[in-house]
Amino acid sequence: MYLSMRRASMALCVGLFCSPAFAQQKQIKGSVKDATGEPMIGVTILADGKAAAVTDLDGNFTVTNVKPSTKLTVSYVGYREQSMTIGNRSDFDIQMVTDNQQLDEVVVVGYGTMKKKDLTGSVASVKTQDLVQVAAPNALQAMQAKIPGIDIQESSGQAGGSISMTLRGNRSLLASNNPLILVDGVEYGSTLDIPASDIESVDVLKDAASTAIYGTKGANGVIIVTTKRGKAGRTTVNFNAFLSFKSPTGITKPMYGDKEVQRLIDAKDYNNMLSSGDWSSAARTTTAASVLEGEKLADGTSCLDIYNDKSYTDWLDIIMDNSTSQNYEASVQGGGEKTNFNVSLSSMTDNGMMKLDRYHRYTGRTNLDHRINKVVKVGTSLSYTYTNNDRRNAGVYSQAQKMTTITHAYLSDGTINAQPNPWYAAHCSPLLDEDGNYQRNVEESRFFGSAYMELTPIKQFNFRSQFTLDRSTSRDGLYQDYESQGRYQAPSTTYISNTKSTSTKYVWQNTASYNLTLNKKNDFTFMLGHEMSQSVTEGSSIYGDAGKEHYRTGAFYDLSKITVPQTSSSYAKGSMVSFFGRVNYSYDSRYLFQASLRADGSSVLADGHKWGYFPSVSAGWRISDEAFMRNTKSWLDNLKFRVSWGLSGNAAIDEYMTLATISSIVPNSTEKAPMTMANEDLTWEKTSSLDFGLDFSFLNSRIYGSLDYYSSHTYDLLYYKTAPASSVYVSQIANVGKTRGHGWELSLGVVPVQTKDFKWDLTASMSLPRDYVDELSDGIEKYLQDNGLNILQVNSPVSAIYTYEADHCWGIGEFDSYVADNYTSQGKEFTKPYTDYGNPGTPKIVDQNMDGNIDDDDKIIYNLSPKAILGLNTTFSYKALSLSVQMMARLGGYMYYEGYGLYTYDGSNWGDLDYWTPDNTDAVIPTPGGTGTSATAFKNAIEMQKADYFKIKDITLAYQLPRNILKKYFISNARIYCSMRNYFTFSHFNNYDPERGGAVSFPLRKQVIVGVNVTF
Repeated sequence: MYLSMRRASMALCVGLFCSPAFAQQKQIKGSVKDATGEPMIGVTILADGKAAAVTDLDGNFTVTNVKPSTKLTVSYVGYREQSMTIGNRSDFDIQMVTDNQQLDEVVVVGYGTMKKKDLTGSVASVKTQDLVQVAAPNALQAMQAKIPGIDIQESSGQAGGSISMTLRGNRSLLASNNPLILVDGVEYGSTLDIPASDIESVDVLKDAASTAIYGTKGANGVIIVTTKRGKAGRTTVNFNAFLSFKSPTGITKPMYGDKEVQRLIDAKDYNNMLSSGDWSSAARTTTAASVLEGEKLADGTSCLDIYNDKSYTDWLDIIMDNSTSQNYEASVQGGGEKTNFNVSLSSMTDNGMMKLDRYHRYTGRTNLDHRINKVVKVGTSLSYTYTNNDRRNAGVYSQAQKMTTITHAYLSDGTINAQPNPWYAAHCSPLLDEDGNYQRNVEESRFFGSAYMELTPIKQFNFRSQFTLDRSTSRDGLYQDYESQGRYQAPSTTYISNTKSTSTKYVWQNTASYNLTLNKKNDFTFMLGHEMSQSVTEGSSIYGDAGKEHYRTGAFYDLSKITVPQTSSSYAKGSMVSFFGRVNYSYDSRYLFQASLRADGSSVLADGHKWGYFPSVSAGWRISDEAFMRNTKSWLDNLKFRVSWGLSGNAAIDEYMTLATISSIVPNSTEKAPMTMANEDLTWEKTSSLDFGLDFSFLNSRIYGSLDYYSSHTYDLLYYKTAPASSVYVSQIANVGKTRGHGWELSLGVVPVQTKDFKWDLTASMSLPRDYVDELSDGIEKYLQDNGLNILQVNSPVSAIYTYEADHCWGIGEFDSYVADNYTSQGKEFTKPYTDYGNPGTPKIVDQNMDGNIDDDDKIIYNLSPKAILGLNTTFSYKALSLSVQMMARLGGYMYYEGYGLYTYDGSNWGDLDYWTPDNTDAVIPTPGGTGTSATAFKNAIEMQKADYFKIKDITLAYQLPRNILKKYFISNARIYCSMRNYFTFSHFNNYDPERGGAVSFPLRKQVIVGVNVTF
């Protein structure tokens, strides 16, 4: 009895003490909606900083085991974070507010992250939603005309074609001007082969204060790519796919059919009129029969019969075709309190517009993070990429542009007409590469993996150690049959080559950061770091002739068919050790200061020059937070002034460049000779840059943007220094030059209309870059290269062409009047540069100094860089529909347009050009008659053309499927879209896309893209 009473008493006491505790534990429910009242799926709910729930298909969530004191935090990308204490409430209806400016958005900077509002440098960002809209092998192409300061050009329409990219102009002469690309903090290379849906964000560091932390690699700017990682909450499955229908655009075609015949007639008429002096229409007596009579194909077909029955041959139509590309990406993302993961697979097939031009890419990625305890967190990022690229010979396209169309591609017996031009036997058919006569395949694989460990022994301190392995292998095989287009006439033997290379790079990074707050207003962040890297590249090649035999089956795999194999090999090893540090200081979030210093030591430099030091300082003033700005709070959200200065470098030196080297005089010969002169003083290029910036946003971020002015000076430039006359060397690479640059950049965003059902977004960008050569070696003012065409001249642009100025063509009798009025009347003489110069229809070259001689003093400099790059992007959204339009313009500057060089006097066909005739005297292209001496000699001047263009780059119509239908199939989000890309280009060219940069091989493509984005 006593024991029973005692147990009952104890139970009562325990119940009395515990009942308050149990009463404090409860369950809450809620829903999350956007500004229009639509349920939001996948919103993260944190309870006291820990993941507690994720909203379902109806936007609802449930959190258990919470207390009245529990703090709920609701966050979603693109919306302002909201926090609340539970108290006595059990139901929550939360409406999220969009955050256009996202001042609290975290951006990635060198070896860390910062809130956007705390930045003191010039940094711009692009998010996943912008990247996935561009159907291209390189996701960075999505930044075109969206980020001021960056100049991206699509350089080729070939399958898997690359892009050219510069940031804030050109500054190096020999070294690359490409920005440094990092993936998850580690150098990745110049080409980004990561699918867009795997990328969380791309952050562009533009000023030296931001890039100096990367030392010898940051002078050209830094692009940091951050891949997606798992998040705590509901596991999601994402599937993205698109199908692209492509056709060539801006094709520079040859003359076709009757127009080519007319050119032959005009050429003969011209010579008759020139010899007789009679330029009247009555003197034009040439007929088609007189220029085609007697010309026959190998099977006896008469060219005159081809003219009469119009059975011409369109070579480009035969070798080119419309094509398709397809892309599939799938990922699984999720996690819990301790482990988060993101696993993805992707496949891309990019078919070019020439047969057998194909690019395949397969990628697998895994990002895994695991928190062992409160102190230790570990993780890994693993990716593997395999590409298989069948490439066509660029010479086939060039050959098709010169082929006569007054012929047949096939003979009467069905075989290829190998030499289809009766006037020019040296031309062989571009179809000779078909049926395996030309095979080139490039196979590459890359493993890029890293593992990290983070230690957080105390709340404000973090130590991170990361080790990365980057290993690539490639095989480039080439088979050219003796009957292929490139070897049909010479040397008429089969050629086989097989080149293999392996590259291995190790990177070990260690960083420690500490946050300190004093008196609630003084915030310090200290960061110290150390990095070690080593790279080894090995290559070998076997190549040679295989006689006059067919080996199409074995192709480049069977090297035993090479008659006398030749070999070559290479090996290069380089190492770098770096130490760096940075301190950030903020007073009351109004006054911001940052300073950094990096020291790089490299094995590729000589003793005494191995180390380089790269400091930077920057400051920011949040003017809008000042007391005297209180009256502006109703309309001014943010106003911040920035100023920065920094010194960064360019890793422009390859291994062993400081050493003297010897090489074989003849390949595989034992006789050696000195080839390069040693320079033990060689060091890095360095760029000093000053940047002033202003960030602003108004009316609850309905208007926002930034304005920057920058000025940079690059010195210790690597370039050729002329060796003494007594030296056996021609020149020596040395640090001898200087360049400078400056420019304005503007980024502007506006939301003109925002209602429940309709929203209009508008963003614009503008870049006004300028760059100049300041100094060359040994007081030299001008340096010519590439046969005198490319020039470097003090106080002239870094990228420039040096040639004459052409002012159309001479008219009938115009030359004599010109000489009489401008030279003879003033007692001067004019000396013809060529005997046919001044004849009607020959190029009119401007005598810049009017001295009567057309010589080098009359050449001028053409700037190849644009003066302005403009971008305009607008999106109209109405309920579930959205229409996005991307426009861009590239103004100022010139290009070397090869299309205006497609005229010859050797019997080959011309490009489809508007040439001079007595009835067409305003033409730019010279007459097809005469000797062509002047026309050929001054072709470079004719090819210099203004590169201005305006493009409607992309038009995308998208539809968000109704969520009430999707949830029946366990789908949280589905979007279908259709895009027209690269369809509308406006320039002074009729049939050319100036974005191609002047080249006429592998034209760009226009695309119709149909795609879908689905989330489960």
